[in-house]
Order: sequence, then structure tokens, then C-alpha cells
Amino acid sequence: MYVGIDIEQFLRDPYGSGIQRVLQQLALNWPSDQVQADFVVPHSGEFALLSPEQAGELLSIPFLPRNKDVDLRAEVEEKLAATEAPRVKLGELLSIYDSWLLPEVSYLPSVLERFEIFAKAMPTAMIGYDTLPMTEPGNYRFKPGTAANVSEYFRLLATADSVVCISEYARASILERLRRDRHLATTVAHPGGDHVIVLETPAVKPAKTRFIRLGTLEARKRPREILAAFTEATAAGIDAELVFVGARSASDESINTELEAATKAGIGVTWIQDANDAEVTELVAGASAFLSIGTEGYGIPVLEAIALGTPVLYDGIQPAAQLMDGKGATHVPALTHEDLVQLFVTHVQSQALIGLSGQIDQLTIPTWTDFSRSVAMTMGMTISQ
Repeated sequence: MYVGIDIEQFLRDPYGSGIQRVLQQLALNWPSDQVQADFVVPHSGEFALLSPEQAGELLSIPFLPRNKDVDLRAEVEEKLAATEAPRVKLGELLSIYDSWLLPEVSYLPSVLERFEIFAKAMPTAMIGYDTLPMTEPGNYRFKPGTAANVSEYFRLLATADSVVCISEYARASILERLRRDRHLATTVAHPGGDHVIVLETPAVKPAKTRFIRLGTLEARKRPREILAAFTEATAAGIDAELVFVGARSASDESINTELEAATKAGIGVTWIQDANDAEVTELVAGASAFLSIGTEGYGIPVLEAIALGTPVLYDGIQPAAQLMDGKGATHVPALTHEDLVQLFVTHVQSQALIGLSGQIDQLTIPTWTDFSRSVAMTMGMTISQ
């Protein structure tokens, strides 16, 4: 069994997203003893066939310490050019592999057309992520002229021979909203959190309660609501800090504007963009509590926080937090403004957070080894069908 894994989308837009974390760990933990695989990427008119180890190095670049002004795409291209790997033409790819996997969301015509070519010649599989345009329309603001490519991606997600979903929520969305045929293989494999380097000694928590939120600033993750509630709570007298870690919102510029204004208002709000893994580890480990509010397709940052000994407060659609409920994550009402204000008022008290920290069970965090083996096993079943 020989699997081709398409990672062109990463090459075109490497920025260390949650999805790209999945790609990185899929490569680093791929079970080569069970299933042979190449990570395939176009380069100089041909396709480079990277081993899982080579792909892991390439996919890790956005997460490494770096100069803030570095052009990540250029760095990835430079690394790829220096990597010694077989290079073949498109026609040769069809004779090499037994199946084809698209592990990332992509609206690139080249990726979609290639998937369609392979679908006519062999079994195909995809990894199913997150929310869909019909479940979270505010999260999608497509550029004019791209609607056909977006539609094609979701058509492929509905018709691929196998789809491995990152959560039960993602699976239900794909089956119900995309009307994927229930006779087609549609499984669930939970991404891991064990990529975090656990600190030998627990981080010293700040004297002033520090809440942290990590991830993209899209409306479905309630950054605006979190900010408004914190602003009111501080005006009412709580003494705390709120740290946002994540890239600018790609779908709603007003979120960025409001957050930038809050950082200048002197109310204890900080916004950190382009943090690498080492910086994220330091920031999350040094926080008093981690917030995960709204809709997450899964929520890898929740697992990262628990691995670092920081308790998680969550509400909404939160698959990873629900998996870890009572083992590091705690459900608190937070979907209304009043409840969010009360969250800050209640948990600014150190005693409340000490109790939550005592529940953390890092041994129950899902692992990337299990995730990668589940994907590989699905590929094997797809081929055998």
C-alpha cells in the first residue's frame, strides 16, 4: 500500500494554522511501518516526493523561532529546493500510488483538479475540518471569482471515498449539511496535544490573574464578545489581564480594529500576533486560565493549555474541551454578555483557579500517534474496498 499526500496548499500559504499543525504532526507521526507514504508537493514543473521525515521538517518551519520579518513562503520554498527527494511528472504520480489523500482545506484549482484526476484512477480520502459555510457563514468571506473553487472543494468533501473528520461535530456537519452519502466511509480521529514540550517544573503563575485566548480571531470564536465582557468587568473593578494570541481576523476587519483600540486603552488587554511555538508555550504556561468560547471544529489549543498546566474555561461547541471536561477543562456559562462578565468576576479569584488546576490530567490528552494511525488505517480500508 502506497499513499500520496498532497500538501501544495501549505506551500502556497504557510502560516502555522491549526490545520497546518495537523499536517505537521501527521508527517512527524506517520506510521511508515504500516503504510508507505510520500508527501507530494509541486516544485519547478515537477512534483517532489517527500518522505514523512522530510515533510515534517518542511511543515515545522512556521512553528519554529524566527525573525518576525521573515517571508515564511520564501523560507519554505528555499528549504524545499534544498531537499533531496525524487521528482517526477504528474503522469508518473498516477502509476506510483494506490490512493490519494488531501489533508488540508484548499480552494486552489491545481489541488482540486489533481484530486479529480486521482479520483478517476484510485481511491481518494480527505481530512474533514471544522465549520462549513452553511453552519458559520460569518466565518467565510470569499474573494470575488473564487466561488466555483470553493464549491468544488466542498463537492469533493461530499463525494471522496473516505473522509476522516477531526471531531463528531465536523462529521455531523459534513453528513448533514453537505449531504454526504452515509454509505461512504466517514470516520472520526481526534488530533493530539502531545506535541507540546511539557515543562519540567510548572510555570509560575502571575500575581495578577491573566486570562489568555489562543487562535484565529474569527467571529465564531467570540473575540469581540470576550473583549466587551472583560472591558465591563474591569470597569466594575476587577484587576486582571487579558491576552489574545493569534493572527488578525481574515473575515471581519472590525474585530481587528476593536482589539487594536483595546490594547491602547490601558485596561490590561494585550494582543500578540505571529507567535512561534516557544513563545506560545511561554504565554500559555504563564497564564492563569485559558478561554475557549464559541464554536471550534476541534480546538487543539485547549489540549496545549492542559498539557502546560493551565486550566481551560469553555462554552459553546468545543469538541476538544468536551473530551477533556473534568480533566483540565471546565464548562462555564459564557455565551451571553452577562455570563461572560460573571466568568471574569468569578475566576479573577485565585482560589477558584487553584481548584480547577487540581483537576488537570495530562495523561488523558489525545495523542498524535493515535491520530496518524487512524488516518493511515482509513487509507488502508479505502484501498481494500
